[in-house]
Amino acid sequence: MTDSFEKMTAKKSAKSMIITLFFLLLVGAAAIAFYMYFEREKPQMSFHGDITTIGLSKEVKFTVTDSRSGISLVEIFLSQGSKSAKVYGKEFSRQGFFEHNGPKRLDETVALESGALGFKDGTAELKVTVRDFSYWNWMAGNETIMTYPVTMDTRPPKISILHSTRYVSPGGSGMVVYKINETVEKHGLTVNGHFNPGFPVADDEDDRYVAYFGLNYDTEKIDKAVVSATDIAGNTGNAAFGMILKKKSLKKDKINISDNFLNLKIPEFAQEYPQLTGSLVEQFVYVNSKVRGENYQSIVQATSTPSATRFWHGKFGRMAGSRMAGFAEHRTYYYNNAEIDQQVHLGIDLASTKRADIKAANRGNVVFAEYLGIYGNTIILDHGQGIFSLYSHLSQIDVAVGELVDKGAIIALSGATGMAGGDHLHFSVLINGIFVTPLEWWDQQWLQLNIEDILYGRKDR
Repeated sequence: MTDSFEKMTAKKSAKSMIITLFFLLLVGAAAIAFYMYFEREKPQMSFHGDITTIGLSKEVKFTVTDSRSGISLVEIFLSQGSKSAKVYGKEFSRQGFFEHNGPKRLDETVALESGALGFKDGTAELKVTVRDFSYWNWMAGNETIMTYPVTMDTRPPKISILHSTRYVSPGGSGMVVYKINETVEKHGLTVNGHFNPGFPVADDEDDRYVAYFGLNYDTEKIDKAVVSATDIAGNTGNAAFGMILKKKSLKKDKINISDNFLNLKIPEFAQEYPQLTGSLVEQFVYVNSKVRGENYQSIVQATSTPSATRFWHGKFGRMAGSRMAGFAEHRTYYYNNAEIDQQVHLGIDLASTKRADIKAANRGNVVFAEYLGIYGNTIILDHGQGIFSLYSHLSQIDVAVGELVDKGAIIALSGATGMAGGDHLHFSVLINGIFVTPLEWWDQQWLQLNIEDILYGRKDR
């Protein structure tokens, strides 16, 4: 009797435990399901950049995030008075009852074309609605609504050109001086598709801007020269001007590549570029063309963010010694009397004694100081407002990136690294990534007439 009672009690206890465990599992599953599918975390949305002012056309970037159930809807409306227009809308479909199908992050760009939508200058409102895939709110999802007051401004900046270079040669330099009637986000000069940023001429009391430019050595004509300025509303004003191109004949040079030169230089390049294959001549051509192109891209990158401060003053210094090769010389390379390559020499070669002191041509900040392929050990100085100087084939570099060096300071020793057959300095001047002839920047008279008198003489010239 006692055994039977104990067995019955044990069965009831086990059954009770099973029921309790099942109930707990059911409650746990319900809690997990509620946490997963009825989450109450609202999606987030943020704009990148200024959206307080909108012009005729303005691209605005924004990011929407929802880390839980994902994004289901994004809508943006622009309203002014009784007029309202949807400027962006995207909706995602739910593919399954238990699945969260919306993206966790959405990075988009919307073009606000206020002119095409018929909005006028004045106050307006930007309204954003973002919704997720949560089953909360009677399966409608969590919703975030944000409104932003904006100002419609469709008037572009006005640019007044005070001076522009009249005559310029291929490989030559020039500048434009101008004023803008309002504060803008970006301005500068575009010549033949190449943008040159503008900078304040001097201190805050001087409301003039200057943009320096250079023409490629092979420029055949000047298709377009225009100063542009874009305000915070996205409006762009333009002011075009003309220049006269003075063509010059370019010198051609014939260079014979010897076995001694190949045996001397190819091992140096092979250490830096292990991908070199083929004969010594084939490796030379690869370095002289392919690597040369890669080196130029490195130079463009190093000169892509010029300082707004003008560090340089007066003419640029020139290393004492004989000139071995000039700017923009067209070189044809031969091996055993057979043509193997053609390139253009974008600098001036100077030679004096071996391991001669190399001095900074003008005051500037070191933005590059390392080995650079055909240029060998190389230094690039940023002289401010788009002007750079380059020193290559160095045997020794005595400065580091970030140093501000004075004009005449010793920065290196000459050498024969890179594609150099003997000890010399290859010197170049660049304006916003374009190689120009150093002869103008060495010439005090040219600088005085074309830059200094205009910038620091009478301001109404």
